[in-house]
Amino acid sequence: MNNSNTYQDRYWKELYQLRVHLNYLEVYMEQSEFIDKSVNIFLAITSSSSICGWAIWNKFDFIWAVIIATSQLVSAIKQFLPYRKRLKSISGILREFEELLTYYEMKWFDVAEGKLTEEEINKLQFEIRSKKTKILHKYLGTNTLPTKGKLFEKAKKIANTYINNFYGD
Repeated sequence: MNNSNTYQDRYWKELYQLRVHLNYLEVYMEQSEFIDKSVNIFLAITSSSSICGWAIWNKFDFIWAVIIATSQLVSAIKQFLPYRKRLKSISGILREFEELLTYYEMKWFDVAEGKLTEEEINKLQFEIRSKKTKILHKYLGTNTLPTKGKLFEKAKKIANTYINNFYGD
C-alpha cells in the first residue's frame, strides 16, 4: 500500500469515527429522552393518582404511603439526575457534528479521487479531529458521557448501514 492510500484510509477512518460518534449521540439522546419522560410520567401519575387512590381504598394505606413517599423522593432527586442537562448538551453537539460531517464528507470526493496531496489530506483529517474536540468541549466542558456498550454497538450498525447505502461496500 503506498503512502497516498494510507492517508486516504486514515481520512476515511476519521470520517467513519465521526459518523459512529454522531450515531452514538443520537441513540444516547433517544435513551436519555425516554428515561427523562419516564421519570416525569411516573411523577405525574403517582402524585395525582396516589392521593385519590388513598382516599378511595384506604385499607391499602401503607401501599399508598410508599407510592407517595417514592414519588416525593424521585421528585427531590430529579434535579440531580443528568438526563435533562445531557439532552440540551447532546442536541447542540448533534447539530454541529452533522454540519461537520456533511462538510468533510463532501471533501471525501477530493481525497478519494487523489486530487489532494498527502499533506492536504493529513491537514483535513486533523481539522476534523480538532473541530470535533472543540464542539465536545463547547457543550460538555469537563463533563463526559458515560460509555454504553450496547448503544455504541447500535451506533456502529447504523453507521455501517449508512456507509453501505451511500458509499457501497
